[in-house]
Amino acid sequence: MEEKSLCCEDGECIEVQKDEDGALIELDCENGFSEGRKEFVAPAVGMEFESYDDAYNYYICYAKEVGFRVRVKNSWFKRNSREKYGAVLCCSSQGFKRIKDVNHLRKETRTGCPAMIRMRLVESLRWRVLEVSLEHNHMLGAKIHRSVPKMGNGAKRKLLPSSDAEGQTIKLYRALVIDAGANGNSNNGARDGRNFSEFSSKLNLRKGDTQAIYNFLCRMQLTNPNFFYLMDFNDEGNLRNAFWVDARSRAASGFFGDVIHFDNTYLSNKFEIPLVTITGINHHGQSVLLGCGLLASETTESYIWLFRTWVKCMSGCSPQTIITDRCKALQSAIVEVFPRSHHCFGLSLIMKKVPEKLGGLHNYDAIRKALIKSVYETLKVIEFEAAWGFMIQRFGVSDHEWLCSLYEDRVRWAPVYLKDTFFAGMSAARPGESISPFFDRYVHKQTPLKEFLDKYELALYKKHKEESFADIESRSSSPLLKTKCSFELQVSKMYTREMFMKFQLEVEEVYSCFGTTQLHVDGPIIIFLVKERVLIEGNRREIKDFEVLYSRTAGEVRCICSCFNFYGYLCRHALCVLNFNGVEEIPHKYILSRWKKDYKRLYVPEHSCGGANDTDRVQWSNQLFRSALQVVEEGILSLDHYNVALQSLEESVSKVHDVEQR
Repeated sequence: MEEKSLCCEDGECIEVQKDEDGALIELDCENGFSEGRKEFVAPAVGMEFESYDDAYNYYICYAKEVGFRVRVKNSWFKRNSREKYGAVLCCSSQGFKRIKDVNHLRKETRTGCPAMIRMRLVESLRWRVLEVSLEHNHMLGAKIHRSVPKMGNGAKRKLLPSSDAEGQTIKLYRALVIDAGANGNSNNGARDGRNFSEFSSKLNLRKGDTQAIYNFLCRMQLTNPNFFYLMDFNDEGNLRNAFWVDARSRAASGFFGDVIHFDNTYLSNKFEIPLVTITGINHHGQSVLLGCGLLASETTESYIWLFRTWVKCMSGCSPQTIITDRCKALQSAIVEVFPRSHHCFGLSLIMKKVPEKLGGLHNYDAIRKALIKSVYETLKVIEFEAAWGFMIQRFGVSDHEWLCSLYEDRVRWAPVYLKDTFFAGMSAARPGESISPFFDRYVHKQTPLKEFLDKYELALYKKHKEESFADIESRSSSPLLKTKCSFELQVSKMYTREMFMKFQLEVEEVYSCFGTTQLHVDGPIIIFLVKERVLIEGNRREIKDFEVLYSRTAGEVRCICSCFNFYGYLCRHALCVLNFNGVEEIPHKYILSRWKKDYKRLYVPEHSCGGANDTDRVQWSNQLFRSALQVVEEGILSLDHYNVALQSLEESVSKVHDVEQR
């Protein structure tokens, strides 16, 4: 009789014994599942696992809970590579003894039991359960919890835990054994009794939340190809953090992951659901979801886990700019995971807290106006410092804790310090602008987890519908030109309707600029001064000066207002200087591809070199899905588009099958 040990990804050892036929006759999880975890969700068609070992270990753990033993009935391998691509796991009582073995003294254990699961490696490079039979035709044993006799340390084979984000993470099968009673005994209407500790080590799940998570993940896997999820557990085996991203969001991250907003509003404000989101801006200027997570607490470790998981999902790509709330834990995590990214604090998030932080001060209205003036109306660092110092001195708030901490962090949120940072329209650098939470209309303070998971697909459907409508509108209609400016005509042919309208406003406001004069020449660089009648309170206008740097040889133009870096298009002051110098077309570098109507068709990602490792396969999967999604989005424009797209997809599938046969 052979004795061996298997390991889950977190290093927990499962000891098993096999007879001569390979039937599993004993097993035990060395560390065991924590007491009180009384449920283990049965296998279901559509479940997916990252590897064959994950699926195999899941079925072993399920068998342990139910009270039967497992063996491998069949396995299928590719002819050339010998890579496994299919398997059937069954109850050890499946089938019957061979005739030559009938006279052996061992007790007969085979009953022809039909219990089994059949699984296969699918296109997403994950193992999917295709067929399930749960019924047994024999008595099941008691749940096995005692260990078999221990072996010497030298005889055990224990896999090393992964060093990346999955170090303490295992797949779906562990997510489904969370005891509903252990995490959710509180009444549905009672919220005060829940533990919202900043350093909570597990999610506060109500009764039924575990099943809701399971149903959600299974549903998404069945209906959403390329769906990605990962679970994180504490040392006691309780669910601590979770992250998932649907197929469209994974594709969107490839297109619009250059600037992201990490929103932990629901978590930091102690909403019923500890939700965090990663969002970006698409080519229509619309908010687009790039990932979702549930976090037990606001700790550096939790944020590091989530960011590393997202990076793993996105093939190691890092955003150019990350916008977050002011949070020390977040700041430390971003330094650890995204050392090359520019981390900024959301200005609109800071300004929303002004009434709360300063509302109790004497002369609050005057202080607020002085703060707004220093933040939004200064163009140079020296002007900001002077305006801030005047506010502090005049109102005697030099000892105010929040203002002091805000000033210490000024290089991460004040616009005058961020002129070299690209925001793609997410800077909210003008009064009244803000970044709205992606699920703003779907999540309120008391929204339970089950309700949110039910609304998740509806929210994404509406967002995708808005984007599809904007795509059709941008391609099928020509925008109305309001001037005879050549810049307006140039951009109207390339940009989406929404982004063109934003640029068109700058063209229209050129009329408010006057007196373009040359101030200074420094080699090929010329500094111009552009005066503008700026609208202020009470619909009054005052004249303000804007410095613009221009180099004809380099084809560069840069305004002190930094509109291009903040919003992704040239400002009225830069257009005045180009026009003053007889330039009829905007230089190519200032026409961003991410705003173009056909951006998704023109986008070419960077491909890795070398052999086919796991990272390459993830990149292949992401790029193939992005390409397929483009065909789908083009195919819904009309019946003719649909017929051509469908025929092309069918031909592609046929060609891929030909490669496999060769």
